[in-house]
Amino acid sequence: VARFRKNVLSIVVLAAVLFAVPGASALADALKDGDYYVLSLLHTNDIHGHVDKLPQYSTLIRQTRQEAKNLLVLDGGDIFLRGEFTARNGIPEMEMLNAMGYDAWVIGNNDFRIPGEDNKLPASGEALATLIKTAKAQTLCANVVRKENGKLLEGVKPYIIKDINGVRVAIIGLTSMKPQQRGYEPDKTFLDPVETLSKTLEELKGKSDVNIVLSHSGLGEDIKLSYVPGIAAVLGADDHYKMENPIYWVWEGEKSTPIVQHGGEEDHMLGRLDLVFQKRDGALKLIDFSGRAYDTRFVKSDQNVQQILNRHREQPKHAPARPEFKEAA
Repeated sequence: VARFRKNVLSIVVLAAVLFAVPGASALADALKDGDYYVLSLLHTNDIHGHVDKLPQYSTLIRQTRQEAKNLLVLDGGDIFLRGEFTARNGIPEMEMLNAMGYDAWVIGNNDFRIPGEDNKLPASGEALATLIKTAKAQTLCANVVRKENGKLLEGVKPYIIKDINGVRVAIIGLTSMKPQQRGYEPDKTFLDPVETLSKTLEELKGKSDVNIVLSHSGLGEDIKLSYVPGIAAVLGADDHYKMENPIYWVWEGEKSTPIVQHGGEEDHMLGRLDLVFQKRDGALKLIDFSGRAYDTRFVKSDQNVQQILNRHREQPKHAPARPEFKEAA
């Protein structure tokens, strides 16, 4: 009973903060000590080409943009392999994510892979490059470099920093080491996610106010990532766990960094994580958080995204993808 009352009280306090955030002008100018700031994150992961819910997700994203002042929409990778459009190497799925207005996505281990008889052929460099080029959201992956020169893949960044109403939010992308361990990416080096995160945070000192990890590393690595000081949340993927509420632990009255993951393949979800910060001694401190998954049963489909889906379904099953992007002038 006591635990129930404590949880209810936490929800009430969080709701009060969500609707008592200082006005946009105050946020845009500068937060003062004692001020609150709420960052809302919408997150999908491991879609794997199971796209029936995406038009409904689009409706929910649009609705959330109308009520959440500070919002990011992120995807944790593995968007196409094993789905109905597998032969098109992620182009249909990415075009739908483009229409939904995602801010960033991280390359999943299966996004590096193309189908073959043994399902472990080296990924087509051209296919992956086309997928990255098709994405309007920034492609992130800090821990994969080319063996020949040690550079990140073309079109890929280790992180981005978004100015969300005066707060600099860094999103850092990390992926699984499976492609290297299983031998289907021989021309790339997959670096340890935790070591890469620590180095990236050093680079981000003084550049960001809040740091979010967008991870396709798996829960085991995500727990290690959450121990790295300076991280506000880990948005996870790869294992297909359904965490409608974030997992965390409490030590000496302080909650640890929250970790979420929103299913996968036939049972993926659109999840939400609200992070509540308070400015203390000149810095934003995470003081509370709340997560949930959206129920799509009674949500109408966004017709724009539905039309993209229908267009791809009307093409022959094994027709090559024709990405809709224009060359830069």
